[in-house]
Amino acid sequence: MARQKSEQVRVAIMGAAERLFMEKGYIATTISSIARAAGTSQSNVYVYFDSKFEIAFAVFDPWLRTRIAELEATVSAQKTPEDSLHALIHGLLHGIAADRSGQTLTLVQALATAKPGDDYNPELLIWTMSRIHHMIGRALPDLAAAEREAMTHSLMLAFDGIALRQNLRRGEITAAASVDALEKMVLALVGRRAATDA
Repeated sequence: MARQKSEQVRVAIMGAAERLFMEKGYIATTISSIARAAGTSQSNVYVYFDSKFEIAFAVFDPWLRTRIAELEATVSAQKTPEDSLHALIHGLLHGIAADRSGQTLTLVQALATAKPGDDYNPELLIWTMSRIHHMIGRALPDLAAAEREAMTHSLMLAFDGIALRQNLRRGEITAAASVDALEKMVLALVGRRAATDA
């Protein structure tokens, strides 16, 4: 007979997992330790989630969506395209990718240790890239569609690199100089294109 699911138990599992991911990291956290911290059995955890990988995404997804929504509001509040671009690059790379709470670190570790059987759904990545694409369009409305697409992919690559570096050297990251350099390169490319078009 199938067990009846309870939203309260699901929330307890996610809360326990989030605390353990922040304290011990994704790799050191086990389904057994999540079950213990949630006050349930290991077999009961599997009623709600197929794997630790799925739990990590269930925890990370709402956190990232909230942070991206906050970033969009910040970008929209800027007065100039340069300020919008600055807010986007700093918020995405220095704020979210280099996040010190451990959320992005959890994602990096989960993806780095994923096995072929772990069911990775790219919906969150696709959604995140669409929001970044939109923010770039707001910051640089004259940018051609292909250039906006390329910049979106470039920012995601930078995001992955900073998040990975955060994983490898937690607590030592001072990404501000790197983020400033990236912003200057983007502005130089946009400025060069504008001069060529003129």
